[in-house]
Amino acid sequence: MAETPRPFVYRASGITTLRGRTMDQDTLERIAATLNAASTNYSVFLKLYEVKAVEPTDSVALVQMALGAGATLGGIEEAQAEAVWPGVKDALLYVGDAGAGPSRAVFESEQFMSLVERLEKQVDTTIKTSTKVESFWLKAGHPAYPVFWDFALIFRREAGAVIFMGASSD
Repeated sequence: MAETPRPFVYRASGITTLRGRTMDQDTLERIAATLNAASTNYSVFLKLYEVKAVEPTDSVALVQMALGAGATLGGIEEAQAEAVWPGVKDALLYVGDAGAGPSRAVFESEQFMSLVERLEKQVDTTIKTSTKVESFWLKAGHPAYPVFWDFALIFRREAGAVIFMGASSD
């Protein structure tokens, strides 16, 4: 008897589509490194996961395939495409306060702003190549320790999804 194909997950270094490049982990790592450099009590986590499902799978299962069985959703809802980027951008441009946050020089950096613009284009392409976009939050099993901000998005595709998570902590 033939073995049933199983879904698999891999951390995405770059996810491409027929229409071009969507999001890539390199851009996320460069943004996080820039925000973390010379920060005060502040650490940024940005991670991209791609889940390839053999058959249509519910969102809870997709999240658990990416993050493990310990990931427990606290809630999930369909996201309005036009609200996705503003939410991500607000998080990335969080200035913090005197006790915690990124260096003020980051926001004056042409290199950082160029990375943010690149990510905006990548998020836009990812949205356009998705069949559905959902926002979720975790009660347990978060891969980071959110303190100041966090977001978690599922970009659904015909077979699987791209999961984009971000958080900042002290």
